[in-house]
Amino acid sequence: MPPPPMSRDIFSIGACVRVDATTTSQGGVGFVTKVHTEERKIDVNYNENSIGITNSSPFIDEVRLHPHVYAPSDDTGTRSGRHRGAAVVSGRRRAAVVTPPPPPRAVRSRKRKRNKPKNIYETLAASTLWVSSTGPHPVLNHLADGKENKDAGWMRREVKTALELPSTPIGQLKSPEKRLLSRIHTTVTTLTPSKTKGFNTLSNHAHAWGTSTRTIQRIDARNLADVTLTASRKERADVGTSIFTCEARREQVFTPVDYYKRYRRHHHPEPLSEAALREEFLQLSVQQQIPYQHGAEALRIRVATAFEDIKSVLQKTNGAVTWRELSSQLAGDSVSIAAPNTIRSYVMSLPDSEYETTRMQPLLNSQHRMRRFKWARMFHILWHGGKMVAEKVQFVTLQSDEKWFFCLVRRRFVKSVPHFGCSPVNHKVHHKKHIDKFMVFGMTAWVPNNNNWMTGGEAFKVILQRIGRMVEAKANSYGRVYGEYTMPRTEANLRRKKGDMYFKNMEIRGSDEGDAKTPAFALKRFWEEEVLPALDLLAQQLTHQHPGKKIVFLNHWDNAPPHVEGVFIDWLTDQLATRGWHNTPQPAQSPLLNVFDTALFAAMSKHVLAKQGLFNHSLYLKKERLWEILQAVWKEYDLAKIANMHVHHHQMVNAVISWKGGDGFATASRALHCGVRKVVVPVYKDEECTEACGVEVIESLNEVGGLDSLRYPTPDVMAEFKRDGELLPAHEYNPQKLLLNDIYELLVQEGSVNHPDYEYFTGGIDDEFDQIWEADEEQRRLVAQFEAWYWELD
Repeated sequence: MPPPPMSRDIFSIGACVRVDATTTSQGGVGFVTKVHTEERKIDVNYNENSIGITNSSPFIDEVRLHPHVYAPSDDTGTRSGRHRGAAVVSGRRRAAVVTPPPPPRAVRSRKRKRNKPKNIYETLAASTLWVSSTGPHPVLNHLADGKENKDAGWMRREVKTALELPSTPIGQLKSPEKRLLSRIHTTVTTLTPSKTKGFNTLSNHAHAWGTSTRTIQRIDARNLADVTLTASRKERADVGTSIFTCEARREQVFTPVDYYKRYRRHHHPEPLSEAALREEFLQLSVQQQIPYQHGAEALRIRVATAFEDIKSVLQKTNGAVTWRELSSQLAGDSVSIAAPNTIRSYVMSLPDSEYETTRMQPLLNSQHRMRRFKWARMFHILWHGGKMVAEKVQFVTLQSDEKWFFCLVRRRFVKSVPHFGCSPVNHKVHHKKHIDKFMVFGMTAWVPNNNNWMTGGEAFKVILQRIGRMVEAKANSYGRVYGEYTMPRTEANLRRKKGDMYFKNMEIRGSDEGDAKTPAFALKRFWEEEVLPALDLLAQQLTHQHPGKKIVFLNHWDNAPPHVEGVFIDWLTDQLATRGWHNTPQPAQSPLLNVFDTALFAAMSKHVLAKQGLFNHSLYLKKERLWEILQAVWKEYDLAKIANMHVHHHQMVNAVISWKGGDGFATASRALHCGVRKVVVPVYKDEECTEACGVEVIESLNEVGGLDSLRYPTPDVMAEFKRDGELLPAHEYNPQKLLLNDIYELLVQEGSVNHPDYEYFTGGIDDEFDQIWEADEEQRRLVAQFEAWYWELD
């Protein structure tokens, strides 16, 4: 579409125009001195503007311009019509023919000093004598000048100076400020639109107070006119009431619509919005709504008597229970009757209720930081290559660790509610080392979608086992009588009978099983008898889930002495290699790079502690009972949460990259909260399944930089390669230097030469590397020939 035509009455040199005022210009009548055709702007020399000053303005926008006829007696030239100075042809005025402006008037050498108001109070006083012929309104000018030349909140400093306050008011607007705001607001809103033209009054006023325009609009002048008005907050009419104590609140909260929402969310785990649920309920017929009316009535009755239920749970656990668990206990198998925060507010408001309350970091030297940084770069290169071979290979990360679980755990924050007769229990022991305990080994598996951690994936629980084994009692053993230091050999005091089998804790070692007197728990035997068979079954299951793909496990654990013991690690590496799997341990001093250390074991401990309170009054547990509870927690723990932990693990690797191998990020506030839960949702194997099997990322992925809402960005491993056009030895992200040989060969062999990233992995192989590779191939060929010859001899 062609641009609109340009008016010759405006866009002609010498044309007389009228310019509208703005917040930075008073406008007036003048003559065009230059036309900027492309920008549709002009330069104007004012004859005399609205406040009597002669000046000029360049680049005036078309929107402010109006054609005008010059006349010396026109009083700033606001009247239209046929005046002196206008050329008239056949009864019509021609704007192109204009009488030249008169010479400028002589001015006095000594300028007259104008009394400009100093502050807003003087400006308001001056505005009472204002007439439109003298120019824009003083208050409008004052606010516009403040917006242009002063910082936000400048009006509060004027109030301080005018009222001689000891300091500038801060925070919410005080009573004198609100009254002044109301006065200004009333003054400017009573002006007609023509008087405020060219001023953004609302924005200027909000800038003056350093607040939002919404605050200015909410002002009620009728209320603020009251001199007794205070800035204190209003109290709620229902303060001090609760659904547990007030029938009116229960009638207000527990309605049929509310019960319908609770019922749907209880039976349908997928996220449902308030609006969608309300719309569903309103679409029900009157007959269909009756059950929910009955449910709401029953819920009101239950809440009215929930006092006793809360008291029972708190007494049973001696206060060692989370608000979420307390809410779950009140709900039972039915819908939730109160949110954890609602229960917390009620219980902690009871008389004398209160809570009765650091981070330990590993030591890192320069070598540790260097190795952590190297490992983190290797991690990203490996999984970048994994995406390249995703059509043929499915990588699976195995993460495992060991942890001690104690038969008695002292909860640091315990609820004391004398009103319910609930008080903490003090546990008396000879020494904390005397508390029974056992160590467990746990392992999980993470299968990222298409080898891409940031699109989600599926989690699996591989194994949870105690460190030790069942042994036979060699003699009768008796316990000590409580409160005494005797161990009478009586039937009532018999702890273990000769010949009975019992579980014995053992020291964990690599391949050494100890002797008959001091047996040890050998990881070699444990992996051979339990872990590897479990992994073989998982590999078989994944083969069916990912047909046509090679399943490759990557074993990820720490560098504890038993894990790196020579005989064991050689055996394990060989066992993994025969299956096409690899051992990729985490760097030393890096517990944050293991999901068990970061979250899983801590979460399991909390669940065990909750069950200890519910089932044993938060008192001492027998070891076998503790093992039963721990197995139940492991079985019930949500796989979606384990999947969340692995996505979070990716964020921890990014954090190590950001800190060049250091762990300074761990000391910041909420450093380990990376926003993972905001970007993932649980996924299920099918529509009938009620337990999640993993998570899926719901936000769009930005490969370089990660998801926008995540805390730590993902590095671009190919940035150096793209910059230099080739792979160089000096590159930080060099796959040939950082990847294990077996993994590198796997990526090169399974990768497609047509893939855009393939050259990144193969482009920098030099002649020496080719020779080494060929030598290895020759060595493997000779070994294969020897083995074939050897077996032919048999």
